[in-house]
Amino acid sequence: MIDKNHPEECWISLVLRIAAALVFGAAAYFKFSNGLGVYSAGMTGLLKNTPLPGFFLTLYINVLPFAEALIAVWLLAGVKLRAAWIFTAFVLISLGVGMMLLKNFSVVSQNYVYVVIACWGIYLSKYDKCNLMSCCGKK
Repeated sequence: MIDKNHPEECWISLVLRIAAALVFGAAAYFKFSNGLGVYSAGMTGLLKNTPLPGFFLTLYINVLPFAEALIAVWLLAGVKLRAAWIFTAFVLISLGVGMMLLKNFSVVSQNYVYVVIACWGIYLSKYDKCNLMSCCGKK
């Protein structure tokens, strides 16, 4: 359902969340398709020389693919959209911090462009009424 008073904002929000959902869906897909063990071992090896505690690092690495998949589905569904964007922004910030620890500053800057997109998503979510519930006829 398009907000008749703010159709442009609604469409921009819809496009942003579809694009972000595709990015996160692809990221999750590749982590799952290559095997979570392969992904986990590779990331653990990359981040082992950072100041992050091992237990925290292991937990984060193992939860991240599920968080990315959740973000993709949540943004596409459009339910509790503001909360979805806030969660997305914090995941993106955490990814940026990880890349800072690896001194991979070009990826850090890319991640923070996505954070700006998430902030736009947070702002525009109040106009976006296109969600799974409205498609099913529920309010």
